[in-house]
Amino acid sequence: MPYHARFEIDIISALSSQLVAAFEKLDVGPLDESALKSLEQGQGVYQLFHKAALSYVGQAKSLKNRLTQHRAKISGRRSIDVADMGFKCLYVHKNWTALAPEDSLIKYHRTLGEGVCPWNGNGFGNHDPGRERETTDKPTEGWDALYPIREDWPCSWVSAGEYKAYDLLKSLKAGLPYLLRFQGAQRKSTKPHPDLTAADVEVPRNAMHANELLKLVAERLPGWQATAFPSYMILYKEQRHYAHGKIIWAAG
Repeated sequence: MPYHARFEIDIISALSSQLVAAFEKLDVGPLDESALKSLEQGQGVYQLFHKAALSYVGQAKSLKNRLTQHRAKISGRRSIDVADMGFKCLYVHKNWTALAPEDSLIKYHRTLGEGVCPWNGNGFGNHDPGRERETTDKPTEGWDALYPIREDWPCSWVSAGEYKAYDLLKSLKAGLPYLLRFQGAQRKSTKPHPDLTAADVEVPRNAMHANELLKLVAERLPGWQATAFPSYMILYKEQRHYAHGKIIWAAG
């Protein structure tokens, strides 16, 4: 008999099987404000369900913050109702995060066949794609194509009154449940574009829609153009046609 041998343990498989077993013991909670407020700030992994079907698995340093962000994102989209969303989550000790529990869960669920976790790798978790995304003129695909933004999102936090264009844009960017990107600085300067600090914008009534407010700003900025895409809106000093963008306002 040999007197030495190698011992190996498949920690990743062991982790995924135990995570799956732990998730199976949990009920699906509603992705609503009450449930999210009850969460702790700890890190861990989570599952999202759309109409009771497992649609996405993720990992976050703060489960509470990430799930709150998902709720906001989904609420600002067409063809989907946040009331149809549910979640489960598990707090995971920081020592385990190096083992990428999210990846092991994705791999496990994909062994179950097509249609499981369809939002993973489909654009749901993406952040700002950057200026290059719209200049390539590529069609929107995946999650954003299925659930485009609500351009007419009511901005309840914006009251009637006079604003500097820059201040109004910052307020919109902070409050909208989807991305608004605008040309805020020249070259590498951290200062706002002078056009934005010079222009005054009169908001005639409370809680106007996002596209209405962006149009008001663009109207006050000669040479600027506001454009909406399926997943975000932009405002730049340009006159440009985008194959897959809809112009909200452009100088004639």
